[in-house]
Parts: sequence; structure tokens; C-alpha cells
Amino acid sequence: MTPARPPLLIVQIGPPEPLDRGAAVYRTIQPCRALGELTDVTVISGSILSPALYASAPSGTAGSAEGGLLLAADVLVIRDVADPDLLPVIAARRRNGRLTVYEIGSHVFARPSGEGAASAGDDLAARSLPPQLARQADCLQLATAALDAQFAGLNPRRAIFLSQLWDAPLVPPSRPPGRVVIGWAGTAAERADLELALPALAGVLERHPEVRLAIMGDPELHAALATLPAARVSFIPAGSFERTERFLDEIDIGIAPLAATAYNRCGDDVRFIEYAAHGVLAVCSDLEPFREVVRPGQTGFLFRDAAELETVLERALAEAEVRAAVPARAARTAAERLERPHAAHRLGFYLSVAAQMGIRLGGGNAHAAFPPPELTKPSEAARTFPDSRYLALGAGKVDRLLVEGWQKRKTGEALRAFEEAERLSPESHLPPLLIGMTATDDDSALAALGRAEERYPFSCQAPYLRGVRLLARGDEAGAQRAFERARAIAPGFGAPQERLGTLAEAAGRADEAAHYYEEAALQNGAFALPIARLATIARRDGRLDKAVALLERSLGDDPGLGLTNFLVGRAYVELKRFHQARVHLQRALTWAESVPARTTAAREPLVAGAEDRAAVLAELARAQAGLGESAGPDEQTSPGE
Repeated sequence: MTPARPPLLIVQIGPPEPLDRGAAVYRTIQPCRALGELTDVTVISGSILSPALYASAPSGTAGSAEGGLLLAADVLVIRDVADPDLLPVIAARRRNGRLTVYEIGSHVFARPSGEGAASAGDDLAARSLPPQLARQADCLQLATAALDAQFAGLNPRRAIFLSQLWDAPLVPPSRPPGRVVIGWAGTAAERADLELALPALAGVLERHPEVRLAIMGDPELHAALATLPAARVSFIPAGSFERTERFLDEIDIGIAPLAATAYNRCGDDVRFIEYAAHGVLAVCSDLEPFREVVRPGQTGFLFRDAAELETVLERALAEAEVRAAVPARAARTAAERLERPHAAHRLGFYLSVAAQMGIRLGGGNAHAAFPPPELTKPSEAARTFPDSRYLALGAGKVDRLLVEGWQKRKTGEALRAFEEAERLSPESHLPPLLIGMTATDDDSALAALGRAEERYPFSCQAPYLRGVRLLARGDEAGAQRAFERARAIAPGFGAPQERLGTLAEAAGRADEAAHYYEEAALQNGAFALPIARLATIARRDGRLDKAVALLERSLGDDPGLGLTNFLVGRAYVELKRFHQARVHLQRALTWAESVPARTTAAREPLVAGAEDRAAVLAELARAQAGLGESAGPDEQTSPGE
């Protein structure tokens, strides 16, 4: 007889976000709630800015209270968080025989079209953290099959968990006769996707007086609709998940336009599933998120461009039976996408990985009080759910202050929010850490970072940021001590070693600098900057082949990064491999011209010329000359050539 499984505590930590929006509902609330309905499984979720996750573990949990729930949990799920302070947590959990899971929910390097060039990164150390955390974790879960294909090399133990519905589709409410509403809901970052559909929508509105358009989204989207007849367009400000559900009940045809970008190709199919669940005819872009789930003419329609979108909409408007029959079949597809039946599969994946790695899960008190009294203080405003041992943190006042401040971190309001949070939660390291990131006054920032270090010994960010501040004010000795402390806490971060290397190189200690760069590259292979520095040293010493080998290996992790593309393109020019040089330099030029790629004071120094448009163009001209081409610089901006 198989022995009963011991009780488990699962903790999920996610990005700072409102709990009543789609991303949190689909990727945190619903999966955790379903897990909490399984026998002897307790689940607690919060964000990276939830102080309670770092405080003493609740009674009834096994292990040391040091490190709080993040260390006490039998299973820790890190969802889409890129925080270096999680690296020492993962290392400690591995030493203590605890399972750690990393989740990738969107493309690690690419960005939505509305957020600028995918290859631009304000901080290359931060850019390296998702793949580094995914490698360091015991296993990896992904939100789509396309993400699994893209990032399979990060971890051999993987599972795909699609976003699911909580309730089965109901019979949709009857729509008013004689009127058809075409709808779309999204964010400002998806503006470019919406704009793809505007020519088709304009044509349909012009020919069909019975058609109305309803758009739900961020206020910035309103301006994109200026060319459409205002009297026929409704704009609804983005709201809660429940408000979005009501919006779906008010539309007849739902569109899902997507630009053919790396980010979109790895996206999920939630728009289709939501349309199907609400009896809405789904008209979706013919891209990866929808190709597997949409059967054209059966459960929805696909389109490749604005002309095809217009043709599909014309058919749907002309054939009322299509608008009725297709959504009915789609609803049957949606009825198979429910969260509860997948909970056992998710738990089974965790148990299987633990068995493979020799981790013995469990050991807490099966009869511990739920919800834990330590987490149900009024100040936490924790949310619980019927028939589930699941508690969701994130709605307490301190949590809200930290999240609101984080969202406004480039303004004075952020600092006031963080200071108020520290007043309310003087034992938490999070408010002073955020003050140290935000304050413009060095003395205030350094004092705050010192408090964060004292309160949370697992933080490598606090000493690292303190070192950056000290270095900026000319205290190299103090900066070196701070970077050494950060290096000791989280050697897998790599950024402290890179900083120590630049200090040694500036002092003329070339061998010491190379040692630090090599350590950073070995510890964090996704961190492009120390690899770029090693390649620069190799080029300076006349070892171009070694430089190219280093850079090409780095591109395997992050193929779109402008810094690496510039350096390898320049090396290829010097090796007279002009075709390869041109490809990489065109990518570097796109990066150099993107707005987010501009240098900021907080950013680590990059290799000279990598972000200088003139330098990239000069190397590109050398490649063109080597190929015998004479096209002008303005014609050399296409990275896809």
C-alpha cells in the first residue's frame, strides 16, 4: 500500500501587480486556489514586495524561521520575478532539501511593441536574471508551448501549464437585436497590435451602420481611435477582472490582432478562451498563440493581415448563423480548459521532480491552523477562498504602498510611499531597500540600504546598490568592500564581480580584472557584460578568434542584445567576414537607436561605442565597403536582412 503523502506548504511569489487583473488571476490566484483544494496542501501567495513572505514562518511549518516563508515552504514557485535576492534563497533551499520552481510567463528578452525595442535593456544584470533564476531552480514551468520551445535549454525538468478558466462557460446573455458590437480589451503596451486592426475596423464601420466598436484599456489607447467615428466607438477604462468579464458579455465579435513579434509569438491563448467562454465570435491573428486552438470556421477565424481581417468581419456580419454557431462550438473547447482538473497534474510535476532530485517533501503539521493566525491580522488584508487552504497576500496597506511606489518609482510620490511603508512596517527590509533604489540624495540612500542589509541578510541587492552609490561619489575602497559583500551573499548574481573587475582594470591590474570577469561569466552565463569585457580584452591582445567565440556563445543566450552584436560585428569586420558583420551590426544599430537603450545614471558602464549610433554606422560602413556595396547609412537599419 502506497504511504500517504505528507502535508505540503506551497508558496508562490510573483511580480508586484494588482490581484484583480487578468495576469494575477490566471497565473496566481486560480492555480493556487485549485492546489489549495487538494488534500493536505496549503498554499500562500504574495508578491516580491510582500513583507509577510520574508517574516518568520507561520506556526506548523517545518524548518528554521530565518528567511521566513521563502525558506520554510516545501515548494517555492517564483513566477516571472527577476530579483537577485532570490538567488541566495534558492541556494539555501537546495541545501535544506526544498524544491524551487521558476515560472516563465512571457518572452524573457523580447518586449511588447509598445515598450520599445526588444533588445534594449536598461540594466544588463537585471536582463540576465530570468534565465539565471530558471537555471538555478530545480525545475521550470512555462505558460505556453512556444515558451517551452524557446527556453528549453534553461532547465531539463520542465512542464507547460496553460492559463485556464475557473468556471465552465454558461449560456451567454442575449444580445440586443439589430446591433453588432466588435470588441477588444488590452493595455497601452499592446497599442501596436490594436493599430493593425484599425484600417479594417474603419472600413467595416463605414459600410455597416449597425456595427459599434467597444475598446477597453488604458487611457493612452484612446488617442489611437481618433480616426474612427466617435459616435460609433465606446472607450471603457481598464478595470478589474470582473469588469472585463462584464465587458465580454457586452460584445458579439472579439478581435485578437497581434504583430508578428517574438514577444507575441510566445503569448498565450487567453483572449480566445475568454471570447469562447462568453459566447463571443473570436477573430484572431494567424500566429502561434491561436493556431492550435482556433479551428477556422469551426471555433473561430484566423487572419494574416488587415485585408483578411476585414474579409472575415464582412462574412461574420453577413451571416448571422455564423455568429451563433461558431461561438457555440468554441464554448465546448473552452469547457475543457478548467483550472481544477489540472491541479493534480501540477502537484504531480512537483512531486516527480522532487523524487528525481532526492528531495523529501513535507514534514509540517498536517493539522496546523488555517488560515495561519500570523497572516490574518487586519493589516495584511489577506484573502481566503471557500473550500481551499489558500491564502493570498498583497492587499494589505504596506503591500499596496510598496506596489504603488514601485509603479511610480521615478517620481517623488514613490519615495513618500516607501517612507510611509517603513513607518508602518519598521522591521521589513523592503521599504528601505526601495528607498535606497529611489532616493536622489546619496546619504539618505546609503543609510536606507544599510538598514535593509541589517534586516535581511539574504539581500545581495542592498550591498550591491550601496557599492554603486559609493563608487559614484568616488569612494572606491568602500565600493569594493560593498561589492565583495554582495559577491559573498550571491556569487551567482555576477554583477558584483563585474564591478570589481572594472575597478581592477581601471587600476591597471589586468590579470585581476580578467579573473573577476571570468568568475562573473562562469557564475552567470546569461550576463553579457563580463563576457563583453573579456572579448574586448581578447581583441585588444589580438586574439580575435577568442573574442568571436566568447561573443557567439553569449548570443546563444540573448541573440538580440545590441552590445554583443556590436562587438561581434566589429570583430567580424576585422576578420573580413563581412556578411556576418553586417547582420550583427544591423541588429546593434536597431538597439542603439531605440529610446530605452539610452544610458542612464544607474546603468552599468558599457563597452565604448556599443550604444553610439555613429560608431555602429562606421563599422557598418566598413562591412558594406568590404562587400562592395554603397548604400547609404539610412538604408542599413533593417535587422532582418
